[in-house]
Amino acid sequence: MSSWFQSRNRREQLLVTLFVIMGALIWLSSAAGRLNTRLSTWRSTHTDLGAQQLWLDRQKEIEESSLAAVRNLDPARTFDATKLVATVTSLASGASLQPTIDSPVTQRTNQFALHTIKVTFRRANLPALLNFYDELSKQAPYLNLESVALQTDRSAAGALNATLQISATQIVKP
Repeated sequence: MSSWFQSRNRREQLLVTLFVIMGALIWLSSAAGRLNTRLSTWRSTHTDLGAQQLWLDRQKEIEESSLAAVRNLDPARTFDATKLVATVTSLASGASLQPTIDSPVTQRTNQFALHTIKVTFRRANLPALLNFYDELSKQAPYLNLESVALQTDRSAAGALNATLQISATQIVKP
């Protein structure tokens, strides 16, 4: 290989050297990108494991507080999926809102059922949404607001499109 390189004129030697250096730089850049991705993934995993370990370390506290909270719940006041939809519809009507409610999604355990619905309000005004929120918060801890997404409605000035995720816990009798 050395003799082949030496037999070339100076311009060809310079071009071959330049191509080899460019290839090495491209490979090093790619390798650095892969290394950066792996380091980022490792850091993220390390952080996640640390957070999980904190939760595991507090397991006894969490179980005790959960049991205390369950003792304070009145099974008669918990919501099944149908009652959840009816209550949210009623609260929305009381706040002069027209809701679109998706079908409830239910997750069950031996003792509880968690019902979740997605509620959408189109072209709602902020005072009506705040009134709905106030009435909903009075239902806590039996009804919970999980998430809220707000967008301004481009077709109506001052109007908002709101998407809420509301959940209800039901105590299931064994």
